Amino acid sequence: MTILLIVAGLTVLISSLCSLFEATLYSTRLGALEAEKAEGKYARRADRLIAMKTNIAQPTSAILVLNTVANTAGATLCGMYAAQLLGAGWIPAFSVGLTLAILFVGEILPKTYGATHWRTVWPLIVWPLALMQRGLSPIIRVTQAFAGFFTGSLGTPAVTEDEIRAYIHLGRQEGELSASEQRLLNAVFHFDDMLARQVMVARQEVVFFDVHWSLEKCLAVAKETQHTRFPLCVGSLDEVLGLVHVKDLLGITDSRDDVLRSVARPLRHIPETLPLSRLLREMQRTHQHMALVDDEYGSVIGVITMENIVEQIVGAVQDEFDSEQPDIVPHEPGVFTVRGQLPIERVNRELGLELYAPDVDTLSGLLVSRLDRLLKVGDQVRLRDAVAEVVEEQGGRAIRVRIRIAENDQGEESPPEHSES
Repeated sequence: MTILLIVAGLTVLISSLCSLFEATLYSTRLGALEAEKAEGKYARRADRLIAMKTNIAQPTSAILVLNTVANTAGATLCGMYAAQLLGAGWIPAFSVGLTLAILFVGEILPKTYGATHWRTVWPLIVWPLALMQRGLSPIIRVTQAFAGFFTGSLGTPAVTEDEIRAYIHLGRQEGELSASEQRLLNAVFHFDDMLARQVMVARQEVVFFDVHWSLEKCLAVAKETQHTRFPLCVGSLDEVLGLVHVKDLLGITDSRDDVLRSVARPLRHIPETLPLSRLLREMQRTHQHMALVDDEYGSVIGVITMENIVEQIVGAVQDEFDSEQPDIVPHEPGVFTVRGQLPIERVNRELGLELYAPDVDTLSGLLVSRLDRLLKVGDQVRLRDAVAEVVEEQGGRAIRVRIRIAENDQGEESPPEHSES
C-alpha cells in the first residue's frame, strides 16, 4: 500500500509542477522580465526566462514530455499495484480517484495559481525548468524534428496580431493600460495596414500655387488657407514643378516672372499603394513633409503630408488655427455636424448611410467631387438619404459639414443635386 501511495503521490506532484511551470511560463510578461533584468535583483533569472519565452517551444516540449511520461507511467504502475493489493474489482474506482486527483490537484489548481501569481512564482521556476529542459533535450530534439516534418519548425514563436490585440484589451480591462494607451496601440496595428491613398488629400481638394501667379496672390492664398506648403504647378497638378514653402516667399524682393520657380524645392511622387509605415520612414529619412500621390497610370490623384500620416496614429493634430471638436457632434434627431476629413467609411458606419464616390475617401473629398470645384461655406450637396451643408471651410476643403438625414428616403439613391450659396 505504501508503494502505491508513493507512486500516486509522485504522479500528482509531477503533474502539478508541470502545470505550474507551464502556466507561469505563458503568463509572465516580457515587459516585467525586462524591468526585473534592468533592476538587477533577479537579472540572471529574468534573462534566462526571456530566452525561454523567445523560443517557447523548447520549454513547452520539456514540460509536455515530462508530464506525459509521469502520467502514463504513474497510471500504469498504480493500476498494477492496485490490482495486486485491492483486487481487479477496485481498479475502476481507483482510476476515477486518481484521475480526479490529477485533474484538480495536478492541473486546475496549479495552473490557476501560476496564471494569477506569476509575479511571485516565476523566479522560483526558472532554474528547475532550465534543468528539466537540459535533461530532456535529446527527447525534445527528436519530438520537435518529428513534429516539424508535419507542421514545420516549432522554434519560431507563433503570436498573431489578434492575440496581441486581445492582450491589449485585457490590459485595459485590468487597469494596466489607460484608454489613450489602448487607442494608441490599436492605431499602430491599423496604421501598418493603411496605404497612401486612404489618407491623402484628394486632387480636387489640393490648393496649389500656379507658376504664373504674382507673389501677392500667393501670399493671399497662403493667408486664406493657413497652409505652409504648396505644390507649384503649371495650370494644374498634371504639371508639378516642385514645392514652395511660405517662409521662402517672405524674403523675396525680386519681381521676376520666374521667381516662384527659383524657390521651388523638389517634390517627390509616390504610388497610391505605398504603405504608410514605409512612407513615414522615407519622409523621416529625406526630411520631406509632403509628397504627390500617383495612380497606376502615373497621374497625380492627391497629396499626402506628414500630418496626414501622423494623425492616423495619434489622432487629429490641431494647431493654433484649429478648433478642437469631436469628429461627429449630434444635434436634433437626424442632424449631425461631421469633420470634413473623416473617412467616408466611418461616416457610413456611424450614421447608417451608404455614401460613395469613386477615387475619394473623405467626406470633404466626396463633396468636392460632386460640385467639381473647391468648397465654400453654405454649399449644399444632396447625397444618398441625406443633405450635406458646408458650415466651415479652409482652403476650399470642408472642415465641418452638417448632415441632415432624410427619414423618408431610405433605400433610394437620390440624384446628385447641389446648390450654392
